[in-house]
Amino acid sequence: MTQQVKSIATFALAAVAAISIGRLTAAADSSSSTTASATPTATPIVVTIKDFSFNPSSLSVPVGGSVTFKNLDTASHTASDSAGAWDSGNLDTGQSWTYTFTKAGTYKIICKYHPSMKGTIVVGGPAPSPSPAGDSGY
Repeated sequence: MTQQVKSIATFALAAVAAISIGRLTAAADSSSSTTASATPTATPIVVTIKDFSFNPSSLSVPVGGSVTFKNLDTASHTASDSAGAWDSGNLDTGQSWTYTFTKAGTYKIICKYHPSMKGTIVVGGPAPSPSPAGDSGY
């Protein structure tokens, strides 16, 4: 074998080794980043708006938990705190709005357009636990 052929073979072997090491390193980095998570992301609880009611009408979420209000009704609605802490604004059919609760407390849900629509969200309890629709104590 000539010196030139030996140099090319050595270079090719080094290139293959570098590519292999690079792939192993990338695979190791990829697997560690997908399995490690600093803070898990909670899935919002979905409250549907249908037949002029919130469902569920009563639920609890931890501080930092989120609730998504989705309008499945034929009329426009709002999802609003009766004390004015938050308000979805107008939600047309098919629209949704998500709110993240940062303070513990009991929030009364109302629809500004339809005052008979009411519900309750308790923030600060244990894990999220939606309850079936029903009388919310109004």
